[in-house]
Amino acid sequence: MIVLLGISYKTGPISVREKYSLSESEISQLYARLKPYKNFNGLAVINTCNRQELYLDSDLPTKEENFDFLTRELSKFIEYNPLHSQYFYFFTDGDVAEHLFKVVSGLESMVLGEDQIVMQVKNAYKFCNSNGFLSPVLSRLFNKSFEAGNRVRTETNIAHGAASISSAAVEICFSKFKNTTEKNILIIGAGQTGELCLTNFAKKQCHNITITNRTYEKAANIAEKFNVKAIKLKEIQQVINNFDIVLAATSSKNLIVTVNMIKPNGQKRIFEDLSVPRNIDEKISNIQGIELLAIDDLKNHINATEIKRHQAVDAAMKIIGEVKTDFSNWISSRSLSPMFNQIKNNFETVNSNELSGFLKINGIKNDSKISEYANHITEKFIRLMIKNVKNITDNGKRSEYLELIDKLFEF
Repeated sequence: MIVLLGISYKTGPISVREKYSLSESEISQLYARLKPYKNFNGLAVINTCNRQELYLDSDLPTKEENFDFLTRELSKFIEYNPLHSQYFYFFTDGDVAEHLFKVVSGLESMVLGEDQIVMQVKNAYKFCNSNGFLSPVLSRLFNKSFEAGNRVRTETNIAHGAASISSAAVEICFSKFKNTTEKNILIIGAGQTGELCLTNFAKKQCHNITITNRTYEKAANIAEKFNVKAIKLKEIQQVINNFDIVLAATSSKNLIVTVNMIKPNGQKRIFEDLSVPRNIDEKISNIQGIELLAIDDLKNHINATEIKRHQAVDAAMKIIGEVKTDFSNWISSRSLSPMFNQIKNNFETVNSNELSGFLKINGIKNDSKISEYANHITEKFIRLMIKNVKNITDNGKRSEYLELIDKLFEF
């Protein structure tokens, strides 16, 4: 049975979630604690700022036994508080698969469709896999989750459009110019928003970027990190008309870009003011060729793309359902493996014994053609029986037939 014990930003506050955050060394210790149990097969842990989830492959037969086992061992390890049980969710088998597929697809993220979670889950998988914590079932589960996530992102609009102010600011620029990568860009402000905008421009192969900040050293450090140019804030007045895109994101309460600084140059220019209060004079929008966007304009852009993302959820869930069915079929077929081995071994044993007796009774010392034919018929019956078992049991799903069929092949 696959089981999942988890807590996320949807179910519990950070004051509770942080108590169950496990470092890699703690995950290793937890695995070492669980490994001696005969019913334990494997462990995987996802640990991010928004979720802590433990995935367990267990031979314990019931949901209740697995929950008791996992919470009991967790309480010995990190002082699990039973009062926190209201914040946890607990899934088994198919529900585990569906949940993980939704997580990797971005459907469980704070920002719908965000893709940072993919790398976080892949890193968790790599750590657990490289240390031998995973069972074949858990390994298959996580690989199918990456398949589901990739399909959702490539076959739907779940990742369409901007998901934050910084990404919206960059996306709008690309919608306004055909050759944005060649434009000269000025970013005013080296705080979190400014750096995120710079990061997003760089990801889109924009290199003609200049950054400035009230503290020049901070701008210079970020510029060195991204291999772009830094200038002092007081230099803006002399150079601002050389830029096609100007983006302001500071905590200043005063205007940094005034209307007197801007001169018409016959070129189309985009100014984006992400600051509250505003840093760019509203009057510059009256200058020919200039389009000024404030933070509310960007929020409207985000809301529009968010609607498209939500519209993609149904299509995403359809894909997740398909991958879940494929995974469930694989799980079910695993239960037939011992039966298939029994069928094969029994038929081969009968073939060997009967062929040996037949040759001996008839005084035939060696006839390769008879042996070849007997082996051929045996293989034919084995394949036929295996095919029939798959059909009758719906590839292992109809477990009520398994015991009867198992008795039929007790030779």
